[in-house]
Amino acid sequence: MQYEDEVRKRISMLRFLMIFGVVLLHTPPFVPIKEVGGGSFDLIKSFFQNAAFRTTVPVLTCISGYLLFRSMLDLKPGKLALKKFCTIVVPFLFFNLLLLGAADLLENGLHMSLGEEMVPDDARGWANAAFGLTDSPINYPLNFLRDLIMLMLVAPLFGWMLRHCPWLGLGAVLLVFMNNLDGRFLLRDVMAPVFYLGGLAAVRRWNLCALDRYALPCLALFVGLCVAVVAFRVANTNYLRMAGPFLIWPAAALLSSTAIGTWLARMSKYSFFVFVAHAPVLMATWIVYRPLAKAVPYPVYWLLAPVLTTAVLVVAYRLAMRIAPNAFSAVIATAPPRRPGADGVPLAAPGLAKAE
Repeated sequence: MQYEDEVRKRISMLRFLMIFGVVLLHTPPFVPIKEVGGGSFDLIKSFFQNAAFRTTVPVLTCISGYLLFRSMLDLKPGKLALKKFCTIVVPFLFFNLLLLGAADLLENGLHMSLGEEMVPDDARGWANAAFGLTDSPINYPLNFLRDLIMLMLVAPLFGWMLRHCPWLGLGAVLLVFMNNLDGRFLLRDVMAPVFYLGGLAAVRRWNLCALDRYALPCLALFVGLCVAVVAFRVANTNYLRMAGPFLIWPAAALLSSTAIGTWLARMSKYSFFVFVAHAPVLMATWIVYRPLAKAVPYPVYWLLAPVLTTAVLVVAYRLAMRIAPNAFSAVIATAPPRRPGADGVPLAAPGLAKAE
């Protein structure tokens, strides 16, 4: 029981921490690793945006794979399809099409400049912007959900391999996806292998706390790899992304018994909404900041924008749960808060919808 509680808490901690990392990762403007300057701030920014938080999606994907295959939902394709339609497809469509409609209204209806052409001018571009068929959707962080949808399609096949030929299956997944033999099926090559490895941990019943005694060395190794990415201007971070989940997970043990860890776990219920909604809020902070750039140093913006964006969305979540809990819960794939019990004591609201 103590082991299960620790695993649940660590997943909750990492959800919120990784989602905040995604917000910081997307804080504009993006600077390719080859163009990073040599100043202290440039190197610090690059450490997080070009290295450390490049592992956020692999960590979340690995957790998703673990939860899915631990629940054995892959053995029930019909139930899997229905559940993932509600928990992944509906939020993807809602938040992506909402942003596409808003951008089209602002650019073509009100003739406002958003700083870049967001609305495509051809049918193929519209199809990708709306549905992410072969390229990034307009709400670009939702690449993650788009690829998760694709992984759900192959989850029954992965599940069969995990139970019948796990290591041969791992080799096949690495061969196909790390060499991009799947074409545009997945937009991120690393997602399939780490998803499969998360499933391997579930099916083979690995002890997820086995490396906790090496938490500090794992953290040190992870930081060292990130420093190397920045120092040597490594553009291809696939190997860092592959290693990230297996270094960050045990390193997170350092937070488990701390007040920060408890706070992160408590904030987990906001994670999914912060993820799906942060792009337009970040864009708004950038639009507001640009005219003030001469008066406000960029490092101040870079530090404050992700914190402000996350705080605004946490407040928005709370307001939405009060004003329209059922409708809001439907589009963020979670259960609405329960009414107070008969004794007048509020019942605990469910957290973020689980990925399994």
